[in-house]
Amino acid sequence: MHTMDKKDADAYDKMIDAAAGLADLIQTGKIDMDEYVLEELTIFLARNALEVKKILRNLRHWWP
Repeated sequence: MHTMDKKDADAYDKMIDAAAGLADLIQTGKIDMDEYVLEELTIFLARNALEVKKILRNLRHWWP
């Protein structure tokens, strides 16, 4: 069994919280997605948050 120190455990909890927030956002967009796929996608995005931020950083316009 792999154990984490407090710093790693807190970082993991924040990543899971971010994934849950992303899942909520996607669900409010009425995007039909399998629950398993949604979970995998949001965890992937949360784990790669720094890269996602780089990709999205220059977006300033909002599309209704």
